[in-house]
Amino acid sequence: MDESFSRVGLLYGMAFVLAVSKACTLLIWRTLPKPRPPLRQELLELWRSRGTRERVRKASAVPQTPDGIRHENSCAPSAPASDESPNETMKPKAWS
Repeated sequence: MDESFSRVGLLYGMAFVLAVSKACTLLIWRTLPKPRPPLRQELLELWRSRGTRERVRKASAVPQTPDGIRHENSCAPSAPASDESPNETMKPKAWS
């Protein structure tokens, strides 16, 4: 090599070309669609997760009152509230 050609410039140039090509390769690989797992593996994963979904659904079931409002602390549907006093609701009403 002669005096007009710098070894440091050559090394920095090669490093720059390598860095740009690596960045382009990573960008291309990131944008490519991901391969899907085989159908058998996918079905097995769905079947396994189905059991946990059902258990979570049953565990998170909250009883519902007749008016359609969910209460976390209620264990049974409550009787609808009325304007009459409790003693009047217990008495049988006369036929008219």
